[in-house]
Amino acid sequence: MTTTLARRFHAPGADPHFASDNIAGAHPEILAAITAVNDDAAAYGADATTEAFAEMIDDIFGTGAYGFPVFNGTGANIVSLQAVSHPHSSVVCADTAHVYTSESSAPVRAGLTLKPQPHHRGKLLPADVVRVLASDVGNPQATQPRAVSISQVTEMGTVYAPEELTELCNVAHEAGLAVHMDGARLSQAAAALGLDLHGATTALGVDILSLGATKNGAMGAEAVIVLSNRVPQNVLAPIIKYTTQLASKTRFLSAQLNAMFGTSLWHRNASAANSAAAYLAEGLAELPGIEVQTPDANTVLAAMPQALVNTLREHYVVHLWGSTDAGLPIVRLVCSWATTTAKVDELLQVLRGSTRSIAP
Repeated sequence: MTTTLARRFHAPGADPHFASDNIAGAHPEILAAITAVNDDAAAYGADATTEAFAEMIDDIFGTGAYGFPVFNGTGANIVSLQAVSHPHSSVVCADTAHVYTSESSAPVRAGLTLKPQPHHRGKLLPADVVRVLASDVGNPQATQPRAVSISQVTEMGTVYAPEELTELCNVAHEAGLAVHMDGARLSQAAAALGLDLHGATTALGVDILSLGATKNGAMGAEAVIVLSNRVPQNVLAPIIKYTTQLASKTRFLSAQLNAMFGTSLWHRNASAANSAAAYLAEGLAELPGIEVQTPDANTVLAAMPQALVNTLREHYVVHLWGSTDAGLPIVRLVCSWATTTAKVDELLQVLRGSTRSIAP
């Protein structure tokens, strides 16, 4: 399948459930954790809940790891990339990277120069980094590469295998570049790979991480996590403040992150989303005229005739993710922790009725 940027359309009243895992509500355990810290507490992170968050990060990601909660994924990515780059440097990423396609002008206003490279099923390859290095290093007319940014899960729904990510990190590190991971869906990737969070990040060479919780059942909480000494010391605090990511009532963010990553909730929710996507892909593959890319995690890409897309869009909010070489539209469907088999069956039934009506 070949893809371009998403195109958005839906009929009035269409069900948004499969448009994104951002659609799902907050998990009951998250809501309980927020309620539990509703008493008075010190502000700006000087509270016991945020102290517990700091201890948890050190335990999960390895001795010396540290970080701070932020409001959203855009903020986490901007803070992370500013921590490992300069206005005169550049960040190498895939041309499908969320930070490149979906952060509006935030990177530009933050003084970040992104160097997008043609993606390979959403992934950035070591050869892409080598090519940029050969072109730009020492060139006075080019920004100097300082960091690599990858998304895990990628915007195409694929997952870097451990050996792929290790090789990419090694190439970057040999050239003196830091590696940033946009981990908005890290939980889904780690669950799919059978790894813990340390094994999916620190152990593979990632230097700084945007840790996502919102897409996996939080009300709204992300974090920036420093994993290696390639990130300058004491750099996070001022960046978090001047990028407006410092919450006065930090404990409400920390409580969500503690409930998510300090327990098995991250794995339970991610596994549920991944399983729902696998079930959806199997059902779609059984329908005539539909080509399905086997999902790596919780995102399903399915190519289908325009008539089926039109039917689907009468009932659901659907994003198009480009088209195949043969011209078939590709639909992206995303499952969340709250996606049930019954919800998947409803969507499949809509398409079954349509495939019967258009069958020759």
